[in-house]
Amino acid sequence: MSTRTRFIGAIFGILLVGGTILASLHTGPQSRGIHTASTTTSTTTSTTTTGVSAPSDMLTTLPAQPLSDSLLSYRNQYYHVALAYPKELIVHEYAENGGGRTITFEDAKQDKGFQIFITPYAGTQIDQKRFLMDEPSGVRKEPTDILIDGTTASMFFGSNTVMGDTREVWFVRGGFLYEVTTYKALDSWLGRIMQTWKFE
Repeated sequence: MSTRTRFIGAIFGILLVGGTILASLHTGPQSRGIHTASTTTSTTTSTTTTGVSAPSDMLTTLPAQPLSDSLLSYRNQYYHVALAYPKELIVHEYAENGGGRTITFEDAKQDKGFQIFITPYAGTQIDQKRFLMDEPSGVRKEPTDILIDGTTASMFFGSNTVMGDTREVWFVRGGFLYEVTTYKALDSWLGRIMQTWKFE
């Protein structure tokens, strides 16, 4: 996965330049900041760097709907993701090599954000080889099994050169590997968002 931490690196990097932390919330797992795939938003058709065209229905994200005064809904039918997120966050989507996707949720004003990296995955568990491909530092502290809408996930503290210490949640379901990343300091905040995750 070439852009797993792209959102985190991008958002937090920009804000660092502007005097804050949150500018680089979007840098890939392998490259940790180098984005090689074409960028898309909403329901456009995009071409990855492998030259494979992804039909618009694969990339369809339904319009955000208010769930309350403070929450909006995010739904992507192709990747089976539905969750509630704070309305202050701006959502961006990026097509990745091999049919993957990075979705970033960013609020530069409050230095908050997280990203979801999704890629097709044939395995049923995340092996060490795949982990090191996406997390070259090899850091996986305090791993804990949790449930995300009935699916077992591994929650752990990670680290990379772009973001420093991270909180991550990884899981496999329906032929996809999901990797959710934010800063370690946002652990509890991300936990509340992950409790709303549903597979559709």
